[in-house]
Amino acid sequence: MSEKNLRLAVMGHYPPPGRAPSGGIESVNVNLVDALARRPHLEIHVVQHRQIAPPGVTKFPGFVLHNLPAAQKRFIPNIVQTEKIARTWLQRFKPDAVISHHPSFALAACDLDIPVVHTIHGMPRKEFWTRRGLFARTASLTEIWLEWRMLQRVRHIIAISDQMAAIYGHRTRARFHRVNNPISPRFFEPAAPPQPGQALLVGHLNKRKGVDVAIRAVALLRPDFPDFQLHIIGRTDVDPDFTRRLQALAAPLGDAIHFLGPTDQAGIRAAMARAQIFLLASRMENAPMVIAEAMATGRPVVATEVGGVASMVQPGVTGYLAPSEDAAALAAGLARLLADPAHAAELGANAARFARENYHPTAVADGYLRAVQAAMAEKR
Repeated sequence: MSEKNLRLAVMGHYPPPGRAPSGGIESVNVNLVDALARRPHLEIHVVQHRQIAPPGVTKFPGFVLHNLPAAQKRFIPNIVQTEKIARTWLQRFKPDAVISHHPSFALAACDLDIPVVHTIHGMPRKEFWTRRGLFARTASLTEIWLEWRMLQRVRHIIAISDQMAAIYGHRTRARFHRVNNPISPRFFEPAAPPQPGQALLVGHLNKRKGVDVAIRAVALLRPDFPDFQLHIIGRTDVDPDFTRRLQALAAPLGDAIHFLGPTDQAGIRAAMARAQIFLLASRMENAPMVIAEAMATGRPVVATEVGGVASMVQPGVTGYLAPSEDAAALAAGLARLLADPAHAAELGANAARFARENYHPTAVADGYLRAVQAAMAEKR
């Protein structure tokens, strides 16, 4: 099927005009839409329904952003209304196909029998227990309900990791299309040689990201690599009590641990270029884009084998994996790279090639369009 004159709605979080993406689905959509907008025969409409996005329409080169009106004061989550509001928009604009990043948008497309490809980004059942507060948990229950409805109706799903396809495969009759999350082209730009003995971890300072496990791994490395340093980029206000415990755990290690706070994508890219190794010690992940970004920069990865990480990092080829909570195994992986800089450089080069083939926005856009074409062909 030709892409010629295809009107495509990409429905999901997108940063408001003038603001950089905050990560997650925003980053996915920015990178995906940028690649799609370069295709001359696609008419792209980006649609979202969020409090932080003022309602209205903004034209950009290659696409149009539609911010659907969302209630600022509400007793129930806005996502309860999203399906109805999105359905009204779809009836008006009549796209040929929809790429959905939230179950409500997929359901709205199904209501109107519009070909839809839905991307599963998270697992609401697991995330429910990590959220605090009545409102947050009510929203989680709503997401679980919406996801259940979506799985009964959608026929084409993007799986961003092998794990995602395995977990959801028995819950739906949909066809899964294995397509990775795209990362910003800036991470594929040539990087200067790294600073030996320096590792980087990017993640909010909370229990889920396992920063405490990473600090314990550094403590185990300290006797053999006294000059090793771990730089940590991430918000400190997500769990203040846990942050204080991390700072106390790191204090005896002196200048081996540096808490840098949050930064933007340019800051993360610069920090990755300086680091010799990328470290991620998470207890729970899906398919973390930050690993793909590190590999695109040409850095080997040492990470815990959780979620979809195992399908991203090839042991001995692009990095090393360790069981969750295993600080000793993380330290061993770091030590292998620190003791042999040539080996680390080789794995970094392998990682860069793997990232370009799997995470570059052009390659990811091709995968999405193949899935869209399959959904449209099935409707015909």
